[in-house]
Amino acid sequence: MDWLLVICSLVHLLLCPFTKVEESFNLQAIHDILFHQTDFLKYDHLEFPGVVPRTFLGPIVVSVITAPFVAVSHAFDFQKDVSLYIVRCSLGALVLWPLLKLRKRIKETLGQGTSNWFVLITVSQFHFLFYLSRPLPNTMALPLVLLAYYYWLGQQHGKFIACSAAAILIFRGELAILLGLILLGELLTRRLSLIKTVFIAVPTGLICLGLTVLVDSFFWQRLLWPEGEVLWYNVVLNKSGDWGTSPFLWYFYSAIPRAMGTSLALLPVGMFFERRVWPLVLPAFFFVLAYSFLPHKELRFIIYILPLLNIAAAAACDRLWENRTKGKWRALLALVAIGHLVANLVLTSFLLMVSRANYPGGEALFLLHKIESPESNVTVHIDVLAAQTGISRFGQLYDNWMYDKTENLKPGSPELRMFSHLIAEAKSKHAYNLRPYAETHEIVAHIEGFSHIRSSYNHFPPIRIKTKPCLFILKNKYVPEEPDFSFTLSKQPVEAAEDPLPTEVEMELTNHSDGEGLLSENLTQTPELMKNLED
Repeated sequence: MDWLLVICSLVHLLLCPFTKVEESFNLQAIHDILFHQTDFLKYDHLEFPGVVPRTFLGPIVVSVITAPFVAVSHAFDFQKDVSLYIVRCSLGALVLWPLLKLRKRIKETLGQGTSNWFVLITVSQFHFLFYLSRPLPNTMALPLVLLAYYYWLGQQHGKFIACSAAAILIFRGELAILLGLILLGELLTRRLSLIKTVFIAVPTGLICLGLTVLVDSFFWQRLLWPEGEVLWYNVVLNKSGDWGTSPFLWYFYSAIPRAMGTSLALLPVGMFFERRVWPLVLPAFFFVLAYSFLPHKELRFIIYILPLLNIAAAAACDRLWENRTKGKWRALLALVAIGHLVANLVLTSFLLMVSRANYPGGEALFLLHKIESPESNVTVHIDVLAAQTGISRFGQLYDNWMYDKTENLKPGSPELRMFSHLIAEAKSKHAYNLRPYAETHEIVAHIEGFSHIRSSYNHFPPIRIKTKPCLFILKNKYVPEEPDFSFTLSKQPVEAAEDPLPTEVEMELTNHSDGEGLLSENLTQTPELMKNLED
């Protein structure tokens, strides 16, 4: 059944190929390693460093895997954006490999049936496969976390500690809570001795710490431990709350139910029937509980626990299915196990369709490339909304074009009139910020983004996804013969925007705001059900 995971991951990738601003560092770093290589002055992070530094080790690994396929793509003269698909496929493969190993370990420990149901539950849910190929910091850590689970269930403690140390010190410091709880459980049950733990953990930790400091200090051009700075920023300074706050129990009543879908109802059933899943569920529970003390919450912060919870749900489904021949009621319960997968798939399909409308920036640049000839002298300014919703260096196809993301330029300013094209945010062609261009520019296209969801009992399905204009492509009628772009030499990072945009669309069952980083009102007026799942 491994092919199901591969195919469904590809479906998510192909339907939503563009990336958001939260993924920008890793994606741009991979681009620069592949295309600029040793020309470090052209690297994006030197121009747009972001709020906190991130490690280059993840992008380096993905680039090494991707490089041969990108070279073949260039040999066949494919466009540059094909490389984006190759990069995301490579990252997805990096996550799928340990996930498939984990599935085999589940088969060894809990049986073939639980292993099969684990796959079916995972592919029926939206969030895990949606994130699986996205270049988020959390996704970069995910292969190591899944490998740690694999070695833990196989009682290979040395490799478990090594994978845990790398995941914590290089990629995500908060994993010290989750993996530390698992390690504590092994120590308390005396399956692992403290002496052996110290003997393995100390040298492994020093190697991982030294590696990230050495590599990242070189790329960032200063002495640096990226994850150390992130922990200082989020935990000590408690600055993560600047990006929005949520109630203490938000992970339990909002994030986990949406991530698991109807499979959540089977979690306690699995814990009741299969006591062996308790050591998997309890560390996940206490990790979420501890992590809830940080005010800024996003679903992707706890994405690592989904495989553990899905194992418990899979154990429940396996028990219900195995007992289907023992009576009418048990046959009905077996149908419930199957029916919950159908319900998950319906929700996943709906969320995928909504997410497709959530990347107007990428769609706008793709459309501009279709409208204008590659040989034309195009200079395009990309505003903040467009830059945050799908535009990356992989989408900048032509070397003779100029792509600019200079911020804080007023509509109609002399600087913006230097460009041949503008990708500008607006609610309609009569919007206030487009009025200065009424005589000087023509609107060649507009791109719609997700607006809201409308229920209608006159249609099937009774729910409709509504979109509205959010970006306009303007063409300058009077391009200066010798435009002055000296103002582009000083730029502010897109990541410093006041309100980060969502990585993907999340559905809330209520209409109140839970502070998960909604789109700001000066952007697209998106309703509160559009949620930010990325930091």
